[in-house]
Amino acid sequence: MSERLARRPSVPTVRVAIRAAGTDFYYQSLRLIAANVAWGTGFLGILAVGMWLSPAIGLVAAPLLALPFVGVVRVAAQIVRGEDVVLSDVATAVRSYAVPALVAGIVTVLAGFVFASNMIGGIAGGGPIGWAFATLAAWGLAALWVVGLAFWPLLVDPVREALPVAARARLAGLVVLANPLRFAVLGVSLAAVTIISAVAFAALLSVSVAFVALVASRVALPAADQLEARLATAAPNAATGASGRV
Repeated sequence: MSERLARRPSVPTVRVAIRAAGTDFYYQSLRLIAANVAWGTGFLGILAVGMWLSPAIGLVAAPLLALPFVGVVRVAAQIVRGEDVVLSDVATAVRSYAVPALVAGIVTVLAGFVFASNMIGGIAGGGPIGWAFATLAAWGLAALWVVGLAFWPLLVDPVREALPVAARARLAGLVVLANPLRFAVLGVSLAAVTIISAVAFAALLSVSVAFVALVASRVALPAADQLEARLATAAPNAATGASGRV
C-alpha cells in the first residue's frame, strides 16, 4: 500500500479510460461477457417479475441485482489492477461481498425511487416550486449515479480489501469531490453508453454493464490512489507545521 501511495498515480482522462477499457474487453472478453450475462439473466428475471406479477414486487426484488453486479465489478477491478482473472471470481465476489452489495443495492434502489418520484411529481405539479423540486431531484439522481461509479470499484478493489466498507464509501465521495469535472464527464459518458445499450437490449444483457464497470474502474481506482497519496503527503507536512508552531 505504501509503495502505491508513493507513486502518486496519474488519473486517466475519460477518453483514455474508454480506450483502455476497450483493450481490456478484447483480451478478457470471455470472462467479462460471462459475468455480464449472469447479471443480464438476473435482470430478465426481475423484469419478468415486475411485468407478470407486480411492479411493486419487481421493485422490492431489484436490489438483488447488486449480487451479480458486484461480481461484474470485481472482475473489472481485478483486470484494472493487473491480476489474473478466472470465471470463478464472479461467484467468489458474490459470496465475499454479498452483504455490502445488498445494502448498497437497497440504498440505491430506495434513493433512486425517491428521487425519480419527486422529479416526476415536481414536473407534473408545474409552477416554479414544482420545477425547482424536480430539478433538485434530478441532481440527486445524477449524484447517485456518479458516486456509484466511484463506490462500486472501490468496494471490490483488491488492494483495499482490509479497509472497512464505510471507509471505502467515504473515500468514494471524497474522490468525486476531488475530481468533479472528470467524474461529471465520466457520468455523462457512461449514462449515454447505458441508455444506448438499453435501446439495443442485447448489448445491455451481454456487454455494456461489464464495459461500464471497466471504464469506471479505470478512472475511480487511480483517482482514489492519487487522493490517498496526497493525503498521506499532507498529513506529515501538517504535523511538521504544527510542531514547528509549538
